Amino acid sequence: MADGLGRRRVVVDFSSPNIPSIFEGRHLRSTILGAFIANLHEWMGWDVVRLNYLGDWGKPIGLLGVGWQRFGSEDAYKIDPLGHLMQVYHRIHELFAPEHASYQKARDDVLHGKIPEGGKDPAQIESEGLHAERNAFFKRMEDGEAKAIHLCKRVREESINQYVQLYAQLGIIFDDYSGESQVSHESMMEVEELLKSKGLCEKSDGALIVDLKKYKLNVGIIRDRAGSNTYLLRDIAAVLERSRKYSFDKMLYVVAGQNVHFCRVIKILELLDMKELADKLQHVPLSEKSSMVDTLGQENATLEEILCRCQQAMLESLQANEAKAAVLEDSVQATATVGASALIAQELSTKKSHEHVFNLSSMTSFEPTTGPSLRWLYAKLSSAIASCSKETDITGEDWAKLEDEEMNLLRLLIQWPDIVQSVYKSLEPSTVMVYLKSVSGNLICCFDKLEGLDNLSPVHALLFRASHIVLKTALQLTGILPTHR
Repeated sequence: MADGLGRRRVVVDFSSPNIPSIFEGRHLRSTILGAFIANLHEWMGWDVVRLNYLGDWGKPIGLLGVGWQRFGSEDAYKIDPLGHLMQVYHRIHELFAPEHASYQKARDDVLHGKIPEGGKDPAQIESEGLHAERNAFFKRMEDGEAKAIHLCKRVREESINQYVQLYAQLGIIFDDYSGESQVSHESMMEVEELLKSKGLCEKSDGALIVDLKKYKLNVGIIRDRAGSNTYLLRDIAAVLERSRKYSFDKMLYVVAGQNVHFCRVIKILELLDMKELADKLQHVPLSEKSSMVDTLGQENATLEEILCRCQQAMLESLQANEAKAAVLEDSVQATATVGASALIAQELSTKKSHEHVFNLSSMTSFEPTTGPSLRWLYAKLSSAIASCSKETDITGEDWAKLEDEEMNLLRLLIQWPDIVQSVYKSLEPSTVMVYLKSVSGNLICCFDKLEGLDNLSPVHALLFRASHIVLKTALQLTGILPTHR
C-alpha cells in the first residue's frame, strides 16, 4: 500500500539481537547490511520502515529469570543495569550448558533410533533441573505473572536505551523497536485457530506441530510439550500484526541463517490461504560464519565493546597516518565517525554468502576502499572543489585534453545509475564497494597527474564535481558517510 506521497512501503527487519545475550557476528552483519538495504530502498523511492525485532521473549528469557533469582543484585543493577543482567545470564548459561548438551544428545539418539545414554529420554531430561526451572519461569511469563513480566520489561527497556545510543554511533536509527514480547496473545491464538480449522496442525509427542515434510521443510513446532508458544508461532503472528500496522508492499528479513525457518513461515501463510501476503515476504540470507570472536579474543562481546575496539584501533591508525588524518575532521570526532566507517566498509566489502570478516588492523588502515581511505578521499575531493570557480563553459577541445585516467574516471561515473539498479536487484553491497575501488583508484591517479589541486582547469573542476556527487551519494548509501534522517 502506498503512503501519502504515492510511494510503496517496505519493512526492513534487521539487527535483532537476543536480550541479554552477546552481540554476535551475525547480528553485526545483519545490522550493517540491513541498514544498507534500507538506505537503498529509500534511495529508490520506497517508504522505509526500519524495524529491530528483539529476541526479548521465550525460554532464553526464562533462563535469565532463573539466573536472576539465583545471582541477581539490585545494587549491581543500579550501577550497570545491562552489564549486570548480562553477567547473570552468562553465569546461569554456564550452569545450564551441560544439561542442554545432554538433552540435545538424547534427542539426536531418539531421532536415529538409538537408546539415549543414561536411559533418559529428552522429555524426562527437560522435566528436571534447570530445564524445568527455565520452562516454569517462561510459563509464569506466558501467564502474565507480575514479577516475571516486570523482569522482562526491565530487560527490554534497559536494552533499548543502550542500543539506541550504540546504533547512533553507526548512523542507524530504527523506526520501531519491536520484539517477540510485543506479539499479542490474540494474534497467536488467531494463527493457531486458523491452523486447526484447516487441519494443518496435529499433536506429536505432546507438542503441537505442522507437518511440512512433503515440502522438504520437516516439522514446524507451534507449541512445545509444555504448551508454550514457539518462535515460529510468534513470527507468523508478527507478520499479521505488521501487515495490519504498516500495510506494507514488501517485508525483508535481513537475518543470518534461519533459511528453513523463514521458508516455514512463508509456506504456512500460503497454506492458510494468505499467498498474497506470503509473496510480500523475502528473506535476505547472510552467512553465519564469523571471525569476530577470534579477533576480539572473547566470546561475550557487547556492541559497545565492539565499537570501542574499533575506535581504539582507529585512533592508533590516525596517529600512524598523521598526513591523511589531518585531511579529516577533528581528530576526536574522527576517531568515532571514521572508526564506524571502517567497520561498515569492511562488512559491505564482503559478499553476503561469505564468512563475516572482522580484522581490526585492515579495516582501520588507509588501504584502498577501507572506510578511512574513502573518508580521506572524500574530504580531499571536497577541499579541491571548494576553491574552484563555478564556470561550466566547457568545449569539446577541453574534454579532448583529458588524459586516459581522467577519461576512465568519467566512464566510471556514468556507470553509477546502472550500478545502483544492479545492486537494487541483487541486494549485494559488495558490488558498490568494488565500484568504489575503481573510482578511488582513478581519482588518486588523476590527483597524482596534476601538479596541485588549488587551481584546477574548468574541465578538471567539472570532472571532480561530478566525482564528488557520485562519491557522496555512494558513501551515504552505504552509511560510510552518515546522513541525518
